[in-house]
Order: sequence, then C-alpha cells, then structure tokens
Amino acid sequence: MIHIFMIDNGEILGDLQDNISATFTREHYLLNNLSIFNDVNLISIPYKLLPRTNFIYIIYNNIIKFIVALNSILILLKKKPLVFFTYPSSLTTIQNRFLFRFCKYLNLEIILDVQDTNEQIEAIGNGRSLLNNKLEKYCLEHAKLLLMLNEEMWQYIKNQYNLPSKKIVLSPNGFEKSFIEEYPDPYKSIKNRFNICYIGGITKNRGIDILVQACAKLHEKYPYLKLYIMGFYGEGISKELKDVIETSDFIFRKEIPRKEIIKIFKDIDLCIMPYNPNEGYLNRSSPTKLYEYIGCGRPIICTKCESLIQIGKDDSILYVDYDVEDFKRKIEFLIKNPQIRENMSKKLIEIRSEYLWDKRAVDLHDAVKSLK
Repeated sequence: MIHIFMIDNGEILGDLQDNISATFTREHYLLNNLSIFNDVNLISIPYKLLPRTNFIYIIYNNIIKFIVALNSILILLKKKPLVFFTYPSSLTTIQNRFLFRFCKYLNLEIILDVQDTNEQIEAIGNGRSLLNNKLEKYCLEHAKLLLMLNEEMWQYIKNQYNLPSKKIVLSPNGFEKSFIEEYPDPYKSIKNRFNICYIGGITKNRGIDILVQACAKLHEKYPYLKLYIMGFYGEGISKELKDVIETSDFIFRKEIPRKEIIKIFKDIDLCIMPYNPNEGYLNRSSPTKLYEYIGCGRPIICTKCESLIQIGKDDSILYVDYDVEDFKRKIEFLIKNPQIRENMSKKLIEIRSEYLWDKRAVDLHDAVKSLK
C-alpha cells in the first residue's frame, strides 16, 4: 500500500463549497482521482478555519493550525508516508514550511505539485510574495518528485535555479468528466445570439482590457453580442476599465464558486483565453479555464502562448495575436461563420477525453509507484 499524506487542509477533498480557487480545484480532482487506485491510501487532516475578520479569529486559526501541525508530525513519524505539498499554496504558512523541513529531516520523499512560482506575483499580482527565491529553490531541490504543468515551465525553472536532474511528471490542468455528462453533444449555433465567456481573475496581463475593447467595437455592429466575465478583480486593472465593465449594457460580471462553473456554458457561443504571451509566466501557463472550455466543447479563441499553441489540434482552437484588432477580426470571423464554430466544437469533442483529471491521476500514480 502506498501511503500519501496531503499537507493541505483535507476539507479540499470534500465538497468544493464556495471555493473560487483554481489551485484548490486542481488539488480536489487530482488527488480524489488518485485515491481511487486500490494501492493508494490518501491521508489528510480536515479542519475548519474562521474568516480573518478580527484578532480573536486570527488567534483561533493559528491555534488550529498549530494543532494540525502536531497531528501531522505524528502521522509522519508513524506512517512514514510520501508527502504531498502544493507549491506555493502549501508553503504559505509557517507550520507547513516547518513540516517540509521536518520531512527532509526524516528522509521522507516529497511530492511537490508546482502550480505557480514567484514569477506569478510580478506577472499578475502586486509584486509582494510570502515566499522568496531562496525558499522556492530549496523546495524544488529537495522534492523527490516534481509535478510540472508543462515542459516549458520545467525548462525555465530548471535553468533559473540550475536544478539537478529530477524525477518529473508533466501534469497540465484538466477538467472533470461531469463536463462530458453535462455537454455530451457538440455545440449548436443560434441565429442572432453571440455570447462570449471569460472565466478567471481580472488582472494585468490577462488580456481583459483587449477583450473588452474588441467586444465594445463589435457590439456597435452586432448589438446581440454579450460578454460574460466570471471572475474577481485583482492587481493592475484601471478604474476606467472597471467602470466600463460594471456600467456596460452588454458586459456582465459575476463571481461564482468553481463548482458552479460547469452550468454557465449552456448559452455560450465562444470562450476566450486572452493571456499575454509576451509575459514569460503567462506564456508558460496551463490555465484550468482552457481545459474546462475544452470539456464543454464550446468554440475557443486563445492567444498564442507557447504552452497552449499545440493543444488546438486540427484547427479545433482559433489562435489570436495579443492585439485589439486581431481579437476583433477573429471574433467577427466566428460571428459570421456559425458553421465553423460548430466544426470547432466537433473537433474539441473528439479530443477532450485526453484532458480529463483521471488521465492526469494515472500519470501521477505511475510516477508514485516508482518511488516505492
């Protein structure tokens, strides 16, 4: 039996509840699919924390995290398991950083699921990280198995930190098979309807400004065009852009839990992946949203990020320059050509099974078996 101890809150493995984090979504589906294997015993400690709205709640949370850390030490000593950390989210607490070093002291083998790096903070955040490059390098060096989102990400990190040869699993994000159950058939266009959807954070370098400008121009010509933005505001978005989004009569923004995303694609005609490929971090990204777009079989326009350019096999995805005019041109092309939209959907339906979470879990399981 392979014992794997997940350091993060075991609540993640249960109901996603009101979670809006793609990080937790990945952990939820990847590890739940891994736990299905008969030779895997997935261990976790579920616990509940209070909202950090006052000093008393913060103290309570710290006490809970301290107790969890003590229980984790007992599990590590007793079970001697493989230990699963998600980077960077697992390492944002003092307790978990201690547990990482304690695992090394016990010579336990660490699986590190690298979902983001410090580079993300500069690319789409405020530039202030809880973790520094020294700690990032330490974690990467001392993990026995690294899960990397794609080859481009691994090569960049390997060169950045001059890492030695490591056991690597390339594990992009994916989607859950419930998408196939919800959308078993290819998309069908409807005359005089064109609903565009973007899911995810609204920050700098994600292309929201370019998308909004292109749609605003097209809306003048096609008044039935609507843009649905499912996400929350982050760093680098101007007040002017927020005002346009919030006051527009054709743009609708909403924040929804990850578990509800599957329902929103019913009346969507086009999904957008507008990341800035000129920003290195985003050029090497593996956005969960793209795989969920594929999962529902809706037509997709995607910028030419290096890590994403090969996904759209046989013209199943329409790629676009990071430029307002090219966005406008490509979106209008699909508005005018509903049959091409339907053909794109059929091609996505054909390839989507390659991107299921259970496929990612099979790759992880094979790698985990080789550690024992």
